[in-house]
Amino acid sequence: MPKAILFDASKCSGCRACQIACKSWNQRGATYTTNTGSYENPPQLTSECWMRIKFNEVDAGTADTPDIKWRFTKYQCMHCEEATCVKVCPSGATAKHKVTSGDEEAYVVMTDAAKCVGCNYCVATCPFKACRYGEADKSVFRCVMCFDRISNDAASFPHMQQFGKEWTEKMQAEFPRNIPACVQTCTTGALSFGEREDLIKKAKARVDYLKKEKKVAGAQTYGIDPVGGVGTLRYLYVLEDSPDAYGLPTDPKVPAGVEGWSLLAKPMGAFALGGMVVAAALNYVIHRRNAGLESKEEGV
Repeated sequence: MPKAILFDASKCSGCRACQIACKSWNQRGATYTTNTGSYENPPQLTSECWMRIKFNEVDAGTADTPDIKWRFTKYQCMHCEEATCVKVCPSGATAKHKVTSGDEEAYVVMTDAAKCVGCNYCVATCPFKACRYGEADKSVFRCVMCFDRISNDAASFPHMQQFGKEWTEKMQAEFPRNIPACVQTCTTGALSFGEREDLIKKAKARVDYLKKEKKVAGAQTYGIDPVGGVGTLRYLYVLEDSPDAYGLPTDPKVPAGVEGWSLLAKPMGAFALGGMVVAAALNYVIHRRNAGLESKEEGV
């Protein structure tokens, strides 16, 4: 059955241990930032930072009696059921993958750096602004739900191979497998990993508890039901307030041209000499155009 990750915002303390665990496991480098007056850092996703905790401040009080509350949000690729990035990728670099051969459907979205031509169509059309282009690697990066860990096969994630067999075996021996790094390191139990249907039951039970026992009227789930034009999500949320209070889009918008591109332009591009000549010709132009894109990308 499809697996997923559940983020319970009512339990998150904003410690960002999950951010560090993600960077550490995936061997991503540091990003230079400046103080913007917020505790949040970095201020946006990058090719080096695949997920981040957003610090949202909400005033739940009145003009006379302010009541500021934190609304922490784990933000990353949502691994959409109808992933826009997969639909628009002209080279087939971005695709959905099954964790095991027994899975009924593929759900983890990944980009193969060796096939990526840097067109940035995925970056431009993602309704969550959850993937980023890295000029140094000439590829697009996103959360991959620790595909190598949950499949227990580092070879299934090509990017890991650059670190060599010795590093891979060391990681397999020292770190718990079959669970994403962010979930493994969460100190408050805000993150859970498992079968999607089981997590849905857990999320609904938690919302009922928050409403009845904690009197949190705004408690609700997010990602369980289809949102916008991307269907259901493989990242599920328990929220204490409306999605917009957490910086989550209530109705993610998919550009109107995505379906047309997926049905017409994309197949034609792939057919042209297997797409190889076109990709090679575009590669040089696109990478020049994208020079410095990562540092200029505003995103969420």
